Parts: sequence; C-alpha cells; structure tokens
Amino acid sequence: MIAVLPRRLLVRDPVCDSGNVECVKLEVENFCCFQSSIYQFRECYRSSVRGDRGEELFKWILSKRQFTDDATQQVIDGWHSIWSRYRQRIGEFEEFWTKSGKQWEDFTTVKDPETIISNFIAQQISVHATNANSNACRTAVRMQFRIQGFQEERIYGFALKQIMKKPLAATKKKRKKEPIYKLDILLKHKQERTDIKQKLNEQEHLGCTISSIMAFSTLRLAEIHRAAVVKMEDNVWQLNTSIWKGDNYDLTVTFRPLSNPKVCPTTWLNSWFGLRREEDRDKPLWWRPKNRKVSSYEYLSKAVHIIIQASGVKKGNSVTSIRKSSITKSIDQGATIQEINRASRHKDGPSTVAVHYDMNLNDTVRERLTNFE
Repeated sequence: MIAVLPRRLLVRDPVCDSGNVECVKLEVENFCCFQSSIYQFRECYRSSVRGDRGEELFKWILSKRQFTDDATQQVIDGWHSIWSRYRQRIGEFEEFWTKSGKQWEDFTTVKDPETIISNFIAQQISVHATNANSNACRTAVRMQFRIQGFQEERIYGFALKQIMKKPLAATKKKRKKEPIYKLDILLKHKQERTDIKQKLNEQEHLGCTISSIMAFSTLRLAEIHRAAVVKMEDNVWQLNTSIWKGDNYDLTVTFRPLSNPKVCPTTWLNSWFGLRREEDRDKPLWWRPKNRKVSSYEYLSKAVHIIIQASGVKKGNSVTSIRKSSITKSIDQGATIQEINRASRHKDGPSTVAVHYDMNLNDTVRERLTNFE
C-alpha cells in the first residue's frame, strides 16, 4: 500500500535576500494534513494485515481438519459480504492469542473454548472497545470454534452470556413507534412522473423503477441490487434474486400488469430497458446506458432518495421506509397476516411459506396497493 501525500505539502517563498535562492517552508495546515494522511495509512495498513492474519488462521484451522482449499473457500463464500467483517475480528483474536505467548498449534489442544472467548472479550472491554466491536468479536470467534468442531453449549455457556449482557443490551435497537409516511404519497408522485418519463434524467428513471419494485415486492435494496430480470409473454416480468438475510435461498418474484399501469413495476421496467441501445440489451439489470457501467449499491440508494424527497416525504426517511410503508398499507387495507408474511417474507411468517406457497396469491396484495384515490 502507498500513502498519498498532500498535493501542496511544500510552498516556495518567491525570493530571498540573496535574490537567487528560493526558501522552502512547510505550511502548518498542510503539515497537519500530511500527518493525518500518515495516520490513515497506518490504520488502513494495520486493518489489512489484521484481516489477512485472521483469514490465514481460519484457513489453517480448517486445513487441520483435512478440509481442501476448495472446500475452505466454499465455506467462506457462504458468508457472502459479511466475511470481510469476520476476518477482521478473527484477526483481533489472533493478536490476543499470540500476545498471550501462544502458538497457532495450541488451538489443537483447546478444551474449554468458553474460557478463551470470555478472556478475549474481557480484554476487549478493558481497553474500551466499542460494544458493537465486542459483539462482533464474540460472534466471529464463536463461529471459529464451531468450525473447529466444538458444540455450541461448550462455546457459549452461562459465564460468557453474563459477560455479554451489557454489550448486547447497549447495541439492541430500541423498540419505539416510528412515523411511517403513507405509501400513497410516493405512488401519487410516481403516477405524475409517468406522464413526463421522457423528461426524467437517468437517475430519476432509475429511482422510480427501484422504488416501484420495492413498493410492490417489499424486497430490500441489496436484494434488488443483485437481481436479474426476464421479460415473458403478456408483459410479465420475472425478477430473480438471492435472499442472504436469515435463511439463504434464491427467490423469484413475478410482476404482472396491474389495473393502474402508471405505478406498476412492469411499466417502469419497460421504460428503464427502453433507455438502452440495442447492443446493451443483455447487460445487467442496473446498467447505466449514459455512463456505460453498472450502477453501484450507493448509486441506487441515491436514486431512490431523490424520488423520496421529490415526492414530499420528510427528510430522514431511509430507503427501507418504502418497504415499511408498503407492509403498513397492506395491513390497513385488510390483508391477512398470512398474506403479509408471504409477501414480505418476514421471519415471523416462516420463509418456508413464502418459498413453497403459491406465490401468485401475492398479486392480490399488489393490486390492493394500487388503490389510493
């Protein structure tokens, strides 16, 4: 890794007494900027090394159980993007382990993993680690010992639960009533946007398409970001994605034309693909024709925020608020708990129902959402 130095670190004084010698001085402001850059570089470097060591230790433990390299990599791939956090926390544990004067080989003789994790977490708390970090460390190291072959009751016993009480309580989300705007506000705005689709810029177009999909499927933005679509007969669209939260499974959501086409996802999907050139038809779902690249998650989030704010919704509402408002409206309009659980894939209504039940019944819920006048 290379540290990036400030562009204007050195400033030349035009002329000195001698007339032909230039005096060089350091600006205090730029010197502080330089020190900040060095600090950031060191932190970034330490984080990278720690993560590498954590991953190396994890792979070493599996190799001791005779896992092949391919099998080990598939274990890691099963965690998707969260692995980047796990490897950092395991790296912290590796530092604790080696500073205690122990070798990696000593892992093979561990008999009481609960004591080891408890000592590690206690040390983290004593050096004023954040509660979130303590929880993440507990989860990662607990997972590591599970991978090593220990049963859960030997890892997460009563003593460790006592130690974790305060960090867990401090990071739990407070349950409180949150003001949820009515979905109708957003739907009316999109209905107005439909009449001037040709005048919308690319990002507004994108925001309308995503918010429409989210309102009528209650998918999360991350699930929409990694989705792909297939257009079928009679203007029916199939959206295929993967659910990584909770149970891992693939999901197909079918969108059919609704009675109000101006807010229907099929209308906005047709319009979004209509922006493409013929040679770009096979590009990923969120391909940006103007910039000729795939939209990032952050770009999708900004696009949806533009639509939310333009519709008159108060600032501070997240992209997820569309999902909340959609579920709230379905409940208000008399949808049964079974319909809500199936359509939203809530954990309360087992995901098995959402996956194996007749998904076509979701069309009834979506049709109700279009009624706002």
